[in-house]
Amino acid sequence: NHAIVHARLFLDGKDVGVQAFLVQLRSLEDHQPLPGIEVGDIGPKVGFNGVDNGYCAFHKVRVPRENMMMRYAKVLPDGTFVKPKSDKLVYLTMVQVRAYMIKTLGVQMGAASTICTRFSAARIQGRTPDNKGEFQVLDYQNQQHKLFPLIAISYAAHFAGTSLVEMHDSALDVIKRGGSSFGAKLAELHAVSSGLKAWLAERVSDGIETCRRLCGGHGFTQSSNLAHIFAEIVGANTYEGTFDVLVQQHARYLLKTLASLPANEESTKFLNQSKQYSDTKLRCKAQTSEDFGNLDLLEAFQTRAARIILTLASQMKATKSVGNACMVLMTRASTAHAELILLEAFIRGVKSLPSGPEKHSMTHLCSLFGAWLITNSLGDFRQDDYLSSGQVDLVRERIVRLLPVIRKNCVLLTDAWDFSDFELNSTIGRYDGDIYRALVKRAADEPLNKTQVPEGYEKYLKPLIQSDL
Repeated sequence: NHAIVHARLFLDGKDVGVQAFLVQLRSLEDHQPLPGIEVGDIGPKVGFNGVDNGYCAFHKVRVPRENMMMRYAKVLPDGTFVKPKSDKLVYLTMVQVRAYMIKTLGVQMGAASTICTRFSAARIQGRTPDNKGEFQVLDYQNQQHKLFPLIAISYAAHFAGTSLVEMHDSALDVIKRGGSSFGAKLAELHAVSSGLKAWLAERVSDGIETCRRLCGGHGFTQSSNLAHIFAEIVGANTYEGTFDVLVQQHARYLLKTLASLPANEESTKFLNQSKQYSDTKLRCKAQTSEDFGNLDLLEAFQTRAARIILTLASQMKATKSVGNACMVLMTRASTAHAELILLEAFIRGVKSLPSGPEKHSMTHLCSLFGAWLITNSLGDFRQDDYLSSGQVDLVRERIVRLLPVIRKNCVLLTDAWDFSDFELNSTIGRYDGDIYRALVKRAADEPLNKTQVPEGYEKYLKPLIQSDL
């Protein structure tokens, strides 16, 4: 019956920006739309249909002043507009939504990778060299090479999302106490959440589809639930900001920070050493594949991000571009910084764990994540020979060496998400591994299998079969 409507407010002909208003849409007596208001549903979507997206139009509808949401910006009875303490306050709700979205993306990637891991452990295919048994699909190197980085993404998103939620709650606490030192923090939160949301929405959507393919034909069944998970999350690429818009917002924040050094915010402090990183003689110090296996990979990612941001700043200045001519480079800058933030969050999360086998396993997974990210953007890391061709071989070697190590605990790493069979709703992602009995039962429960003589047989098939030719 009511909605929070965001609309541009004009006072005495002056535009004072978009404000929020509580507006009654329907009658409380018969639920009919009020005069001047059109409302409706936009129709079925690809997925995410649990949320009923609609449209609304207003034709000369009056809204009382008291219906304006005036916690921060206000309109006084005499028509005077009172600005909020900071224009960054408009980010508050949006940043909160994005922070939780990043955690949700991690959860959905965790769900898909759990289903895929359990299927890969239960499915056996191909004789072993001694001819005494068959391989679990999970034992194949290619399966591991595609699946394990996706498990890593789920944890990286979890740690990064948790960190963003904590930063948001801290800023909100300052605001509630009447403080004013939240502007820079909210700007950072807005930029970082924009970059992470853009990166994760794309990678998680692609990752869920990869999980479906890794499950072969069974992954193509609706009962695997992978198609449903994909349909539910793929919309994240567009709602709450599309990729191309978000990476520009993220990149502009990085450029602004670079132009006003020193940087005080945690996510951009590395830019204070931008002069050091810009030295084309700077080289990666790794000498063995194990050097790419520790958690000291951050310098490589900081160097890469700083160099791309510096190049972007130089190109923007040279072309006097407002953005469009440099959009590809802005995307690279956003991607580089987002991957640095994710790796930092993953490393912090691992280091915060108590000593034990869990921390040992997570260290290997984090190491794989960093090495995998490098191989996905070799052009950036090879630029100016920061990484040599020999070091590229070491990175690839490190990944291959980590696969059998992670294989030992990959089922436990996905079980740690603690999804119930009810939540996963997947015949091939059952905790007990009894996937084939579940597949047969789900097929038997299909309406088409409830009767051996289908509807329409008497009318259509029988006359054809029994006719005289």
